[in-house]
Amino acid sequence: MDIAAQTLKEHQRLINLIDELILALRGLPKDVQWGNSTWYQDHQYLDFVRIQTLSLENVVKNVMQGYYRDSYHLLRMIFEGYFTLRLISTCNKYPIRIKIRKGEQDSTRDDARDRMIERARKVFGSCLLKTYVDKENKNTLVAIVHGVPVVDEGKKETGVTIPYYYSAWHQFQSVEYHLKRKRVVNKYSTTQFLQKGWSGFPKTGTELLDKYESLHKYYLNFDRMLENLCLNGVLDNKTVTRVLVHYNFLSRFSHCSSDSISLITRRRLSQTKSGGLDNIYDHYLSELGLLYVCHLLSMHLQHNIYYLRWRSIRLKNEIKVYRTLCKRVEDDFGYFWFIFNKPNQYDRFNHANRKCNRKKNLFYRPEDIRMGDVLYHDDPLSRLKGLHQSQRELMTGNVFTSPFPREDASF
Repeated sequence: MDIAAQTLKEHQRLINLIDELILALRGLPKDVQWGNSTWYQDHQYLDFVRIQTLSLENVVKNVMQGYYRDSYHLLRMIFEGYFTLRLISTCNKYPIRIKIRKGEQDSTRDDARDRMIERARKVFGSCLLKTYVDKENKNTLVAIVHGVPVVDEGKKETGVTIPYYYSAWHQFQSVEYHLKRKRVVNKYSTTQFLQKGWSGFPKTGTELLDKYESLHKYYLNFDRMLENLCLNGVLDNKTVTRVLVHYNFLSRFSHCSSDSISLITRRRLSQTKSGGLDNIYDHYLSELGLLYVCHLLSMHLQHNIYYLRWRSIRLKNEIKVYRTLCKRVEDDFGYFWFIFNKPNQYDRFNHANRKCNRKKNLFYRPEDIRMGDVLYHDDPLSRLKGLHQSQRELMTGNVFTSPFPREDASF
């Protein structure tokens, strides 16, 4: 049996649900009731989701052909893109960093800090939410500001704000930053070997390069994105940990780490064919890849619903079609413990075992562990294999009965 047929046979229900999610995301714009006016940002947002959906379709195609490395590499890009989308679409709180400079009128640095705080209050007015001294640099004051308000023709605030992150995302020029920033130029003299701009046209000045560096450093690199998503209540330390687990796992395939290559190339000698090594079907790599696709599609669909509500735009069939589909993802494939969903009974089983201490005569049963206390795994693939294996822990006596056991589930 070829890889596509084997994948379809073993993951039919999962693939069917993925197909329904893709159709829903494709059809959603037709159910949007825009009202009297729309923003350019609204259409660009939906375009971003469309591109993400197309990429997720390509992941499915790669999985069906056994191109697992390509699949996970692409998933890493989509995964990061999802959090970029969350940040630039609805996150209104953003940090502005202000250098604390001691002036002639300041007796101490505290006086300079207080003067900067007062100045921030005057400049930002009601948009200023709070200020604090940066933990990384005590000479910097951080002002947390609410997003840019949208005004009507009479210059009155409409109550709607445009996230500053959207503007930062638009302004940032990756080529200028990555090839021409000071550290790169000083180390490799890149500008000496790059084409020069057309004479008569303005060149990228030092001020712009400094701006790009600031945008990347404080808003758009992945660590800062997570920090700013926490600031806006999208993530917290618990969910950031989950994000980092999956980001690290998927990045292994982007950066060709030794363990990721071994995952893809591991096979029996009987699977070696003359003329080279063909792709070999792997149940767990295919299932995990499809689970990522399914849950990421659902997360994009859920954020579509949230975004339209945030913009006070009505969506037809919101409950009947879209929310119902998202619920099915959790009901049928919630055993994939991802970012925002709950742990499985298997995770309670593992947590209970690790918490037991035979020397102290401390024993716990999975039912003793609250869902909110279950600690997260650090390897999605190993966890998936564990889910496919019924187990009895000898020391604790705890038992996990797999709902879908497989003989080839091993560690």
